[in-house]
Amino acid sequence: MARLIRYLDDELYVQYGGLCIYGGTDCPEFRDDESEALHYTATLHLEAWDAEPSEPGSSWRPIEQLNFTAETGVIQIGVMDDSGPDFLVGPPLFEYGLTVHVNDPDVTRWLIRFWPVRDVFDPLVHMKPAELIGSTSPPEPLRVPVPVTTAGQWAAMRPDKFRRSEGSVRWVATPPGFLGGDPVSTALNPDHAPTFLIPSHPFEELDLRVKEAGGTYRMWRWERETAGGDPEDGNLLTGRIVHVRDPHGRRVLASGIVTMLGMDDGRYHVRDAEPHEAARVLCSEKTWPG
Repeated sequence: MARLIRYLDDELYVQYGGLCIYGGTDCPEFRDDESEALHYTATLHLEAWDAEPSEPGSSWRPIEQLNFTAETGVIQIGVMDDSGPDFLVGPPLFEYGLTVHVNDPDVTRWLIRFWPVRDVFDPLVHMKPAELIGSTSPPEPLRVPVPVTTAGQWAAMRPDKFRRSEGSVRWVATPPGFLGGDPVSTALNPDHAPTFLIPSHPFEELDLRVKEAGGTYRMWRWERETAGGDPEDGNLLTGRIVHVRDPHGRRVLASGIVTMLGMDDGRYHVRDAEPHEAARVLCSEKTWPG
């Protein structure tokens, strides 16, 4: 039986009767062709499920059903831009089912539902290094096994440890940059793993993707060199590589694979990636050596 993971209630001013979804490899747009209302404030109810849910009931009229691929699993509903709050529908680079309903007789009420269908991660498509884009003679990628996951492996689909019951979690929007009660940050770290901050760095340009919450990336930082070689804070351990040693400054430039939870004053708020998250980055590094 399908289980409701989380939901969000929101309001959005609709222009010309249409809404868009941002956060996917494309931006699907939908509208209620039976309604004559073009400009109004819509009441939105967004739901994230772990499987395709049953029909919502006779008072809801379907207007759209389609599949789309989410980039990081965090989406926004908007009109001309991503004007709605962030909503975590599930894991990154998954194909999702999506249904859109409006209420009869109140056509200003919308019900939008998401559920993961399958893992569609492809390093040839999603992780091509930026410096190869537009190259006249790019190197041939290596053919390596591509990891395939189930949605249930990902933090976004696991029960939040703060949850008081087995029911779904109400999603409460928070201001940008406010991590203390940020629902994205909380949901992406249900096991309360240690979190830390990584400064933005020019090496990030080696990764084609814009770094956003829900994505997993290799990130770099300078660290104080320790006698045992382990980082002082005990973080940045997954897929760890020490690239440069500065003996005069007693520093090392190290990288590791992390999952991004959000931003804090221009720095990345992250946790060490879990094995299935890191497997995608490691696969991409083998696919595009050097």
